[in-house]
Amino acid sequence: MDKVSEDINHILAKWDPIGVGENIATDEYKGYIPMILHLLPNRQELMEYLENVLMNEMGLDYNSNNKNHLYDLQKICNSLIEIYQNHKK
Repeated sequence: MDKVSEDINHILAKWDPIGVGENIATDEYKGYIPMILHLLPNRQELMEYLENVLMNEMGLDYNSNNKNHLYDLQKICNSLIEIYQNHKK
């Protein structure tokens, strides 16, 4: 795994939206990394993808109208985009 993918995986594992614990989470979310890498240049598409993952793939009760849910997801997107921008330098 390259450095940017490792950093993305670390963020996803730390976030751990389904609550499997950080040790398991380091493997649990790896499958999402390729699409995240593809969408990183576009914040809106990344947000939509993560919302879809939360609701339709993980079956979580995510509501984009809930300010706390939206804020938490925006923080994750910001962290992912920051990694992407730092690795582009």
